[in-house]
Amino acid sequence: MTHDRKFLVSVCIFSAVFALSGCNQEVAGPPVPQPKPEIMFHPCDGLPPDAIRAVGLDVRPPERDDTDNPRALGCGYLSNDPNYGITVAARTETLDDIESSDRFHVLSETEIGGRRALVSDFRGGSACTVSVAIEPGILEFMIGYSELEDFTTVDAACDQATKVATTLAPYFPDHL
Repeated sequence: MTHDRKFLVSVCIFSAVFALSGCNQEVAGPPVPQPKPEIMFHPCDGLPPDAIRAVGLDVRPPERDDTDNPRALGCGYLSNDPNYGITVAARTETLDDIESSDRFHVLSETEIGGRRALVSDFRGGSACTVSVAIEPGILEFMIGYSELEDFTTVDAACDQATKVATTLAPYFPDHL
């Protein structure tokens, strides 16, 4: 082998060893957040009209309410007896996100349709959410409350949100 060729082989080997050794070293700085998984289930399309009717909600096409930050695919339904609105949303957030968020006050943990669920109040009041764990995120049921609505307390709103979630549990997808 010529001297130039030996030198080139040595440089290649050294470069490979150097590159591989870098894989084991920690990088300084904050961790890079992993992208949130894609949500494919849309409650407006995935919950059958018969199930929506059975829970006492209006089966007319629901109001779509999709957001990107954080990613959520949502539907707004209305009920006339009692008179209230409910949003059902597939979200990329997890139950851990809800538990650690300063936006929610977790009231209780339960099981709905064989899945772990959290019943929460928004900090400062105004809405109850029932968040059901379905990979890779949550299916959330949210009902507002105030003196001007049929549900005047967080307990009343949470009872109804839990009732709706429990009634719709047989129609939950295996994966959002």
